[in-house]
Amino acid sequence: MQTQLLYLEDSYQKSMDAQILEVIPESEGKYRVLLDKTVFYAMGGGQPTDQGVLSTVSWTGEVYQVMIKDGELWHYVTSLSSPTVGDSVQGTINWDRRYKNMRLHTAGHIIDFAMYLLGYTPTQLTPLKGDHGKKPYIVYQGVVLEDIQPKIQAKVDELIAQNLAFSWEFIPYNQLQKEAIYLQPNLPTNKPLRALRLETAGTVADGGTQLHSTAEVGKILVGSVEVEGETTVIKYSLPQ
Repeated sequence: MQTQLLYLEDSYQKSMDAQILEVIPESEGKYRVLLDKTVFYAMGGGQPTDQGVLSTVSWTGEVYQVMIKDGELWHYVTSLSSPTVGDSVQGTINWDRRYKNMRLHTAGHIIDFAMYLLGYTPTQLTPLKGDHGKKPYIVYQGVVLEDIQPKIQAKVDELIAQNLAFSWEFIPYNQLQKEAIYLQPNLPTNKPLRALRLETAGTVADGGTQLHSTAEVGKILVGSVEVEGETTVIKYSLPQ
């Protein structure tokens, strides 16, 4: 990948100066733009795409989607004209949208750490996937034959009240393998991976944007815990 992913280093960085490496017309008034660095989060891992604005001294475009395609991170832009390869560009994300997505994503991790601390993962239940968008949920492989919602809510409330710190760094796969409470399948083993740590709780591999602490998320409402076939689905929300 040619683009330096600034959001993996600092989730709170709202803007950047970059250089345009490539431009591909998509359709009338729409372009795919490759930059040498970006603060724009690419949709993935259950977290929605960032949106915002790219601009040069003579051009402005609205970023409506950011995606990784064919190994590169592309900014999908609407504009009356095409940007120019080689130009310097300033990018600014829609911070309100990003911060909301950060809260939802971090909330999902707090629930997941609560499940681990309660002893439900990774032995009884194995994390499969999550969605941290408009209707957030987490899916686990396996079933627990009891009503675990009250226990999850109590543990989540406890983690928030403790105001525990999140931190992250890139470490080799073999180090992450020893440290993580579990590892997702198909992670690359030939390059450093981003380890997300929750103070006193544990470590997981993660590529999304995160808040600095559990308390910053605010209240998390653990909704239904439903059995769907051989999986358990936990739905949650953040009060406005």
